[in-house]
Amino acid sequence: MTDPQPLPALYKPALHLIYASAELPTPSKSTLAARIPPINGQDAVIIEWAQQDSQRCLGKVRLGEHILLIDGMTSPLPQEVTDQTILVSPWGAQTKAAMRQNRAHLSLVYEGGHPNPIERMVVLYGLASAFENEDLLGIVNINAWTAHPPADFLSPHRISHYRQEIPFNLWFGYVRFYTDDQSYWLVTKGHHIFDVPDLACFVKPDQDEEAVINLFINVFYYLYEEDVVAVPGDTLEMRGSGQKLRFSEITELTDVLLGPSGTLVITTDSADS
Repeated sequence: MTDPQPLPALYKPALHLIYASAELPTPSKSTLAARIPPINGQDAVIIEWAQQDSQRCLGKVRLGEHILLIDGMTSPLPQEVTDQTILVSPWGAQTKAAMRQNRAHLSLVYEGGHPNPIERMVVLYGLASAFENEDLLGIVNINAWTAHPPADFLSPHRISHYRQEIPFNLWFGYVRFYTDDQSYWLVTKGHHIFDVPDLACFVKPDQDEEAVINLFINVFYYLYEEDVVAVPGDTLEMRGSGQKLRFSEITELTDVLLGPSGTLVITTDSADS
């Protein structure tokens, strides 16, 4: 399979809802406001439409301090977007095939109002849930090079839980770039929305990819929650395991491995080496 080529980087959280029908959902203002899960108690919902019909919609939603933009059209996602998101997402072939059959899409962009990236993503998912219907095939995240089916990921309970536990499999991508038949670079996508560098590791045939992803998650939590700035040349010892990590810079495949906030290559040593 040909490696996907990077699209221009986005620096605002955004989701793209994809539909099986060549018609967009057109809930009334009152219906849309009622469907949006409450964010902070009884925040006022203000909806402004420049255009809204089954073929095109353009509008703005103010949810308390949050401002979100809506842009929908009855056309499939561009092929280059599909290749960079749906095609490399971790879901099964049948799920991917269904998502690729989209005929309309609705883009939701977080325009501003709150500094916390988790709150921004929670609000985006809340607005996305208001546009869920039987034709919704999936949610595409270009920033993270990934996509996922609706399942129950848009339920109010799940969305509220995202504040307590980041859904890494939904909000971030873990993308392979092969150098031969068995070895490849594994790189995160989407960390820049949280002002954290992406992470990369060269995975050899005897390595466990799941362990590498778990390592990425642990390092992300450390950098994000502790507000640590890591640069090439730094080291980090993991608590409990005694594993020492070394950070270095990307020296190859920079066009696909280098993220908008930079990318740190991780190599590991034992603590006593």
